[in-house]
Amino acid sequence: MPRFSGAITGDRGFLEFDLKTRKDILFFSGFESESWFSSWGLAWGPEPSDQGSIVMGSEALERRSLRVKYPKGTFSSGGGLQSLTDFGKLGLEPRESIYLRYYVRFEPGFDFVKGGKLPGLAGGKGNTGGHKPSGTDGWSARAMWRADGKIVQYVYHPGQPGDYGEDFEWNFGGCPRFFKPGRWYCLETYVQMNTPGKKDGVIRSWLDGEMALEIIHLRFRDVDSIKIDKLYFETFFGGGDASWATPRDQFAYFDDFVLAENYIGPNMGVELKKGKEQQETDRVPIPKTTLEYFAGDGSFRGRTSHWSDGIYDLDAEAPVLDGKLSAHSVEVQLPDGKWGGVQFGGENQKASEIAAVQLRVLPTGCDVEFRVRFELGGKQVGVEKAVTGARGWQVNQWNEVTLPMSAFGIQGTFDRIVINSNGPKSVSAFYLDKIQLLK
Repeated sequence: MPRFSGAITGDRGFLEFDLKTRKDILFFSGFESESWFSSWGLAWGPEPSDQGSIVMGSEALERRSLRVKYPKGTFSSGGGLQSLTDFGKLGLEPRESIYLRYYVRFEPGFDFVKGGKLPGLAGGKGNTGGHKPSGTDGWSARAMWRADGKIVQYVYHPGQPGDYGEDFEWNFGGCPRFFKPGRWYCLETYVQMNTPGKKDGVIRSWLDGEMALEIIHLRFRDVDSIKIDKLYFETFFGGGDASWATPRDQFAYFDDFVLAENYIGPNMGVELKKGKEQQETDRVPIPKTTLEYFAGDGSFRGRTSHWSDGIYDLDAEAPVLDGKLSAHSVEVQLPDGKWGGVQFGGENQKASEIAAVQLRVLPTGCDVEFRVRFELGGKQVGVEKAVTGARGWQVNQWNEVTLPMSAFGIQGTFDRIVINSNGPKSVSAFYLDKIQLLK
C-alpha cells in the first residue's frame, strides 16, 4: 500500500493519546490555532471565511473546536463553510482505501429543515452539484443530514439513478440513525475503490463506534487512475431552492479530524466527558414534584403485574442506569405471536393534575415498540399512544421517554398504567425503569 511522505501532517502536536503510537495515522486536525486551515493542504477555501470561527471552553469538544455558522435564509453554497483538501498538498499519495473520522455537534434546538451536507471523501474531479460521474472523471461520498436529523451517506457515483447524488441511509441492522441537537457524535467512514470493470467498491460508516452503514457493491470508477485524493470540508443547508433554507442563524461544531489507513474509532480521551454531557442534554427537564409508580430501586408505589403470554421478569437486574446498577427493572420479551403487557397499579390520580408520564426504556434492538394506556377499575380510559425508537433511540442504552398527559385525552381519574405490545410480532427484548407521573 502506498505510504505517505514524512511524519503525520496537520496538528500533529495535539494528536490524541490513543493514536500517538500508531504508524497508520496520516492526518490530524483539532483546530488548535486560529489559522487551522494552513495545515489542511487546501486547494481552495475555507469559504465564506467569516462563517468559521474557533471556540473554547464549554462549546469545545476538548481544547478548541471549529464553530460553523449557517446564516438565516441561506442554503446551498451560500451558507455554512466549504473547503477542499488536496492529498498531494498534504504529502499523501492518492489512495485505494482510507478511513476518515471526525466529531460533529449541532447546537441545542437545531432545526434540520430538509437536509444539509457534511464533510466526506472524494476523488478525481470530486463530482458534486448535479454532475453525475461518468466513471472516468470522479466521485464523492459525503455524509448528510436529512429531515429530523436522519443520517445518510450522500454518494456521487456512475450508477446513481439521477443527476444528483444517491442517499444510502445509515441503518445497518435495520435501525436508522438520527442526530439529536446538543450532543457530540463521532462519525467515521471507510471508502475502498472498486476494481475497474467490477462493482466491488465499499463504503462503511460508524456512529459513535457502532457500525451504521455497509455498502459493498459500488462502482466509483472505470479506470484505475481515479482514486481517493480529496477531503471535502463542506457543510451547508440544501438543496436547490429556498425550501431548504435555515429559518434562523444556526451553528454546528466540528473537531478531531483524522485520516488513517486502518479503523480509527472514537477518541477515548473525550468519551467520558462527552457521555456525561450528553446525559444532561438528552434529559427532558423534570418538574419539581413526581408521583413514582416504579422507581427502579424497589420502592415502587402500588402493584406491578403482567398478563398474557409474553415473557417477563419483574425484578430483573438491568444494565447501568444513571451510573448505578438498578436491581429492580422490568424485562419484557415478546417472541413471534406473543401478545402481552405489564401493569403498574396504585391510588386514584386525577388526570388534570398530571403533566406527563415519564419512563426509561433500554431496547436491545432498534425494533422495540409498545403502547401506553391508562385504566380505571380494569377498564381503559382515554386513548392509547404508541411508543417507538424509530427516531433515534440508543440501542443498549437507557432512553428517557416523556409523554404529555393531554395526549391521552383522559377525563377524570385513573389507577393503572399499562404498557402492552403493539402487535403479535416479535420485537427485541427491552427493559423498563423509573416509570413516573410528573406533576
